[in-house]
Amino acid sequence: MNLNFSVNEYLLAWYLLYSASLSKEIDKFRKNLWNKYKKEYNFCYKDKEEIIKYGKDFIPDNDILYNEIFESDLYISLKKETEKHKMHLEKLVLNDNKLITKATLSVLKMKLCDEYPIYVVHPRMEIIEYSKKNNAIIWGSDKDKYDFLIILILTIVKGLFEDKYEDFKEIKNAIIELAVLNEINNQISNVNTYNQGDKVLKIIKRQIYPFWLMYLGYDTKEDLLNRMIEDKIAFDASKYPIDKNMKKMSLDEFINFCIKNNKHILKLGNVIQIEKEEEIEVI
Repeated sequence: MNLNFSVNEYLLAWYLLYSASLSKEIDKFRKNLWNKYKKEYNFCYKDKEEIIKYGKDFIPDNDILYNEIFESDLYISLKKETEKHKMHLEKLVLNDNKLITKATLSVLKMKLCDEYPIYVVHPRMEIIEYSKKNNAIIWGSDKDKYDFLIILILTIVKGLFEDKYEDFKEIKNAIIELAVLNEINNQISNVNTYNQGDKVLKIIKRQIYPFWLMYLGYDTKEDLLNRMIEDKIAFDASKYPIDKNMKKMSLDEFINFCIKNNKHILKLGNVIQIEKEEEIEVI
């Protein structure tokens, strides 16, 4: 999985026109453009998907508004800062690309795209979007100060299931968290991250967890015991007969399995907190 970072001038200009306001200076800049080019300003709104689709080969129907933007000191400054941020992002993945590919394949068990274009816009725009139609990510955020790779993979995986299982969104999101925020993060960082995640999804994740271990390929009672100790999540293994076929499932198939069996999976017992030297949750 190759991540190709680029700064597209037209896309950066588009977000400068239509994204949330960043400053009074930008507000004033937009207002001036609006007063001069009302027709073009409304017309250019439709360009976003075309820019993402064609990338550097995009040709606008009318470039009078874009040319005015490109020649402005404000745009030149924003583009310079965006280029600098792109270089920063490239460095973050430079040494980890093979590890990312290996971890995502082993956990998702689904073939991802060989290449993902990452269109970088200014980090203060606070934009993280996934274009499913083009398998592209628009990244304009300073969240890379924390867990850029995990947020990026999470964005891609959520995008894969964007239009699926909407009637069971919490189960879907809980499993995506288990896959990316917990397991892939665990493998990339080499630090146990099973305590991370949305508090709303916590109980659902804990009840899916025994089946999740089987999905990952843990197929003996001893292996389950060792892994639950490592993750500090305990459950009564006698309630969970090991299903060795589960490790053959893809993430999509596992989500489908959990949804079909949700009445059984989510009624095996409540999560009980036991206070010890370290908190362990028992299902």
